[in-house]
Amino acid sequence: MWSHDGYETDARGVFVPVGNNYCDQNKAWSLLGTRILEKAWGGLNTTLFAYGQTGSGKSYTQFGYGANIGIIPKCAEELFKRIDAEEDKSLTFEVSVRMIEIYCEKLQDLLDDSSKKGQKDLRIR
Repeated sequence: MWSHDGYETDARGVFVPVGNNYCDQNKAWSLLGTRILEKAWGGLNTTLFAYGQTGSGKSYTQFGYGANIGIIPKCAEELFKRIDAEEDKSLTFEVSVRMIEIYCEKLQDLLDDSSKKGQKDLRIR
């Protein structure tokens, strides 16, 4: 499976598979995202780990582009919909997110202030 060709763009700008080999964002969501959402909703910490060559589609699958929403924004959207729909008002919810990147053996916090990038290396243990 891949996500570099084998699709058509519909009127909304969503990439729709033409054959069986193209892995669109909906397929990635059903294969990975729904499991992450269910575990997070059950109160567990979850991790989406993407490893691969530069340009292989890691960021696209995780975040998406334009109308082709990736796993992370879709998971956040679905998680907050469930929180909003919860009828038991005695429940409280806490959602936290950390996004890191290891590149050239350097660990970076992707949610940190961009003006501070490279000033302090995070430790890899």
